[in-house]
Amino acid sequence: MTGIASMAQSLGHQVTGSDQNFYPPMSDALRHLNIEVDENYDPLQLDRRPDCCIVGNVMTRGHPVIEFMLDKKIPFKSGPQWLSENILNDRFVIAVSGTHGKTTTTSMLSWILEDNGYSPGYLIGGVPNNFNSSARIGNSKYFVIEADEYDTAFFDKRPKFIHYQPTITIMNNLEFDHADIYKNIDEIKWQFHQLVRITPQSGKIIFNGSDENIHDVIKLGNWTPTETFGLKGNHDWLAKKMAKNSISIKHKNTISASSSWNMSGSYNIENALAAIAAANSIGITPASSLESLASYKGVKRRLEKLVTISNITIYDDFAHHPTSIKKTIEGIHENHSHKRIIIAIEIRSNTMLSGAHNSALLESVKDADFVFFYQSNKDKRSLESQGLLDKNNMQITYDIEVLAAKLISILRDDDALIFMSNGDFCGAKELFTKQLEKLHV
Repeated sequence: MTGIASMAQSLGHQVTGSDQNFYPPMSDALRHLNIEVDENYDPLQLDRRPDCCIVGNVMTRGHPVIEFMLDKKIPFKSGPQWLSENILNDRFVIAVSGTHGKTTTTSMLSWILEDNGYSPGYLIGGVPNNFNSSARIGNSKYFVIEADEYDTAFFDKRPKFIHYQPTITIMNNLEFDHADIYKNIDEIKWQFHQLVRITPQSGKIIFNGSDENIHDVIKLGNWTPTETFGLKGNHDWLAKKMAKNSISIKHKNTISASSSWNMSGSYNIENALAAIAAANSIGITPASSLESLASYKGVKRRLEKLVTISNITIYDDFAHHPTSIKKTIEGIHENHSHKRIIIAIEIRSNTMLSGAHNSALLESVKDADFVFFYQSNKDKRSLESQGLLDKNNMQITYDIEVLAAKLISILRDDDALIFMSNGDFCGAKELFTKQLEKLHV
């Protein structure tokens, strides 16, 4: 929604908005744009009589501001519909979909295009460090967009990505998620099949050839040329991590390019491979893409190093699904020299709170030295109530002050502490950092 607001403003519209969970980095981005934000959903904001309300999918019937909007017949649209009608309708759209890696792959591809003079438009679900904003209209026909399978709005239950009209579709991976919307993985596969259905024959579908769920989607029907990518196996695009921090890319079994490589984790190699394959489809060579990625600076809150205090390094990571949590831990083991890895996870997403991922979640953190779970309220489906926690190195707490105290009591020199949440972690990062700084003044 921040990206949509910034693009609407750049088209000359006066933009205001509202949100109840207003925190960095997006709150900082909106303040930088001087976009007025009401930090509540009071119907009084609509006394401005807007020409159009863009309604996010968090809003439901029965909410006072929605009922006021409908009663007063104020025109409204979903964000994806507004994008389709005002930005994407005449663009060459590259849509990046999948359960994990969308934000990173979208930002990588956007930077490759930018660094090679394509001046793309983009919409990224995070703040990319190579750009000044999470979205822009751009100065060419190309537009790179993070394509989410979450539903669109209370009046449009289709996935957001159905609105994006992609010429090239990237599918990074596919797992069960969004338990508040989808009953099982088959329902999610069906929605991705709809994305395949709207990708034209003149375009391309680039997908992770090692993901069986995506193969199932393709088997449901496909009318578009495809290319697969992966780290091993028989794929159109292959990447291999070499010695001395370098990477080798092969396209259709011929050596295409090699370069230095300093990013953490195999998942980032997969993200890069998807971006390189898409860039190649519009004329950017793998060698040029790798050269651009050498200056890629990542995305805020994707294993972002916040600070080091007395040899304790604190990271912020958006990981909130067992697979992404596991890959983050693997990546930091692989590329960093910390003696111990301490994890603090906020159980916040609807799927996490449902308990659907409990067993997988505990499996995902087995390579961490200590794990602290935080949940803002006690719930019958919590890890504690199900008796699933390993009391030797796992704890759960419902109080931020208690969490900070426990972390301080256990941390020592050369440890890494990773805060993992798809929200603001209720201020835990800031509170802990201040308390640790006081101890080591």
